[in-house]
Amino acid sequence: MPSVQAKMISGLFKLVGVNKILDKQGADFEKLLESYKEKQKKPLKIPYSKMEAFDIKTKVIDGTMCYTVNKKGSTPKRAVLYLFGGGYILPPDSGDIILCGQIAENCHAKVWFPLYPMAPEHRLVETLQSTLKVYQDILTEYDASSVRFFGTSSGGGQAMSLCTYIKHENIDIPLPGRLVLQSPGLQIPPSESQKAEMEKRKKMDVMIPPRFFDNIAPVLATGDEAYLLSPLLYDLSGFPEIDIFYGTREVMIAYLREFQETCRKYGVKLNTHIGKDMMHCWGAMEFVPEARAVRQEYFKALQ
Repeated sequence: MPSVQAKMISGLFKLVGVNKILDKQGADFEKLLESYKEKQKKPLKIPYSKMEAFDIKTKVIDGTMCYTVNKKGSTPKRAVLYLFGGGYILPPDSGDIILCGQIAENCHAKVWFPLYPMAPEHRLVETLQSTLKVYQDILTEYDASSVRFFGTSSGGGQAMSLCTYIKHENIDIPLPGRLVLQSPGLQIPPSESQKAEMEKRKKMDVMIPPRFFDNIAPVLATGDEAYLLSPLLYDLSGFPEIDIFYGTREVMIAYLREFQETCRKYGVKLNTHIGKDMMHCWGAMEFVPEARAVRQEYFKALQ
């Protein structure tokens, strides 16, 4: 059973009505997208007082603001590209860069944290082109085998889509050494069987309503670019080892069975981590015991 703290967090999200906010339709959904455009313009608050042990630098990479984070006085052995979640519409918060610091410390890593362009002003291909430039910047310092992509929710889907984009477009750079994905979206919009599985968990998931995937898909990609939304359907041969995390109370776990089959088909090693009774991206709730525990699993996978 989830801890008392985890139950309280779940109850809080129900009270706020996150899944109801994202379940808006038609003109209301358009207004929701417009409201997030304003949120995206607000500067990221860096909790420097909590991160005095870290060297935090900023750089603009082909127009994209990017933070790099590493432990002061360290010589990082590996690099991590951190891709935040939020359905490609919600910007990151201070908790993201705190996690970057924890990854840097626990994994002996230098972490790149780009504030990539988001919808609705930017299509998914623009987002991927932005993060590709960041990855190329990483490769000027690190061999690809020493690079990991870490992504939460849409950031996890983006990590998969970026590898798919590199392969599909025949871009002459190697894929990273490993992917670590927390609650990723892997096929948008979902298949009918996936939707049926999502509906079974609809009342349990306090974060993501199943209809959100159908609503956001045409905002992100259509036509020849639509493949970028569904890396689960792509030829994954040559992909690196993957660690994937899902909670049993989230709708996105509906992707897991087919993703396991796809990885077997293309010879990709997949390590599956299941949080019993856990919600979507429960690792983000740092003060919950289950979140602290799963972060240790993140660190182990990234190493």
